Amino acid sequence: MQLKSLLLLGLASLTSTHFILEVPTSIGFDDDNLGLAPCGGINQNNRTGAEQIDWPKKGGPIGLVTTHNHAIWEFRAAVVPFTNRWVNLSPNITQTAGVGSVCFSNVPGPQNPLWYGRKGVIQVIQHGGHGGSLYQCAFVKFKAFGPAITVNPETCFNDTSIALQWGNPPPEHEH
Repeated sequence: MQLKSLLLLGLASLTSTHFILEVPTSIGFDDDNLGLAPCGGINQNNRTGAEQIDWPKKGGPIGLVTTHNHAIWEFRAAVVPFTNRWVNLSPNITQTAGVGSVCFSNVPGPQNPLWYGRKGVIQVIQHGGHGGSLYQCAFVKFKAFGPAITVNPETCFNDTSIALQWGNPPPEHEH
C-alpha cells in the first residue's frame, strides 16, 4: 500500500487530482476515465477474475489514497443485475484537510433483506474542488449476518494530516 501511496502522490504533481481505492480492492483503475460514472470507466458487471469480498449489513472499512486535500466522499451500493440503481450507504463525509491514506472505518452495508446473499458493487465517489466527481468500485457479496469487517491498520489508516467530518460542508456565506 505504501508503494501505491508514493506513486499516487507523485502522479498528483503531473495530473489532475485522483484517488485509488485500496480496501476493498478496486475493480480497476483507469486514470483517464475516473470521471466516468459509475465506476471510473471500468465495467461493473464483468467479474471475470475479479476479487470479491463479503460485505455484512454491519459494514466494513473503505480505505483509499487521495491527492486532493478537500473533498466530499459518497458511498453507494447496487445489487447485480441492477447496477444502475444505486442506494446511499451512509451520509456524505467531508475531507477538510490532508492528502494521502484515508480510512473510513465502518461504512454500513445495505439494509434491504432482498440484497442479502447476492452479488453487488460498492461505489466510492470523490466530489472534489477540481469541479467534477471521480468514481471507483469494488465487487462484494452482501450478507445479513456477521460482525462488521475488522479494520486492518496496515491496509486502512488515516495519514496524520487527514481531517474528516460527517456531512457536507456548511454553505459559504457572502459578506
